[in-house]
Amino acid sequence: MNAVKAICFWMTCNLMIMAAPDAHSAEVTYTLENVILDDNNAQMFGTFTWTYNIGDFENGVGLFTFLDIPFTAHDHTDLNAVFDIGNSIEITLEGSVHDDGVDITLFLAQPLTPTTSSPVDLVRSKYEIGGNGFHTGLFLSGDIVSSAATGVGNETGVIAPANRLTISPNPFNPHTTVTYFVEQPNTVRLSIHDVRGRLVTTLVDQWQPSGRHSVLWNGADLGSGLYFVHYVSGTESRTDRAMLIR
Repeated sequence: MNAVKAICFWMTCNLMIMAAPDAHSAEVTYTLENVILDDNNAQMFGTFTWTYNIGDFENGVGLFTFLDIPFTAHDHTDLNAVFDIGNSIEITLEGSVHDDGVDITLFLAQPLTPTTSSPVDLVRSKYEIGGNGFHTGLFLSGDIVSSAATGVGNETGVIAPANRLTISPNPFNPHTTVTYFVEQPNTVRLSIHDVRGRLVTTLVDQWQPSGRHSVLWNGADLGSGLYFVHYVSGTESRTDRAMLIR
């Protein structure tokens, strides 16, 4: 009887081990860069995360953490996003009336991966946005840009880009995305200064892991002119110029 119990216990334990899923997960952040609509060159901004189990990238889960769409007050808190990481991103406002709807499809020119980006397919991508009038058309430009993968069991590693501090678009009005690469985990300070060197605002002041990061800079309350984006992390220091044009 004891032998039978021992065999059953051994079989149960092995079944539990075999059934246990791989709990190691990773997260990638993607930024919409230079996504320009053909209506008055309006620009769409956004950042979303893609969380997945290691070895199963395609079946992850996407979530917008920031979304700014021209001609509507709706953002990521009430818009519905459907991610097909290998083909498209669809953003809609469900149950809306005709003059307050959002229906945007960004087709990808190539599948996204943890460390590679994709241009927006300008032939197939389209938008219909209601609200302040009605706007429909195509896109003039756009990229879905990947940050370095982070998380437990990162299978891809971190790849340092050639340009460690970029500002896009530049010139800009009134938003732009500042992308930077952290060489080693450390406290990062990213600040904006005017031409006299005076501090305008601080975009980042916190500890961050190594890899590629992006942050949106909103210059809506600033005047036209030249500004300096200053990055400091440990012994690293970099500065680039940004032009705000009204």
